[in-house]
Amino acid sequence: MDSSQPIAASFAPARKSPAKTILLILLVLLIVCLSAAAFMFGIYATAERMRSDAAAASTALAKEKSTAATDIDLATALRTSTVNDVIAQESFPSYSLAQIQQLDVSQPSGATLSDLKLVTQGALSGLEESFLKAEQDYGVNCLFVMSIASIESANGTICYRPNNMFGYGGISFSSKAECINVVSQGLATKYLKPGSSLYSGKTISDVNKRYAASTTWDDKVAKKMASYYAIISKHHNAALEKLK
Repeated sequence: MDSSQPIAASFAPARKSPAKTILLILLVLLIVCLSAAAFMFGIYATAERMRSDAAAASTALAKEKSTAATDIDLATALRTSTVNDVIAQESFPSYSLAQIQQLDVSQPSGATLSDLKLVTQGALSGLEESFLKAEQDYGVNCLFVMSIASIESANGTICYRPNNMFGYGGISFSSKAECINVVSQGLATKYLKPGSSLYSGKTISDVNKRYAASTTWDDKVAKKMASYYAIISKHHNAALEKLK
């Protein structure tokens, strides 16, 4: 061993080449860039997911509101339609005296059993089913028939013959119900049927020509009918008003 050489010189570190240093720096920069890119991508992905979730929530909310609005509109439409149908079906006309006098009494009145119970008085009360059945069987307006009975027998209390509330045919009947049936049939087949023996037309005045000697009979019957229609119509309108 050459004692002239310093001992420390043998332990001096080897110097790195410039190329390796540059490569190392580039590698570090690449790692930093990749990390930054990954970080930014993560932020972007998170933001996109948040935007997507917000858009989905907004769409769902809008759909829910639209569905709710549709349900409300549909319910309102159905209710309005139902009310209008009920009003159309349940409404009952109120005629003036002039309109009653021109009314075709060979046609049904459209009254119900409960309607008739609103207007029957005296001994006519309790006969509503008989008047209504006669209308259903023969088509003659039962309010017209009821008006005749009211005028001719003081509401069924004074009969021309036993149970004859109409002064019809000078005969008796076993019951007032039978009388209503026979008279309604006679009106339909003899007085209100074109070509029949006693036919003069289909108004109250036309029936008056062959049914009663009094020239004011038709006015009295018409006034009674008008009052019946007015009472029933008022009742219907009051009930229907609650639906509006």
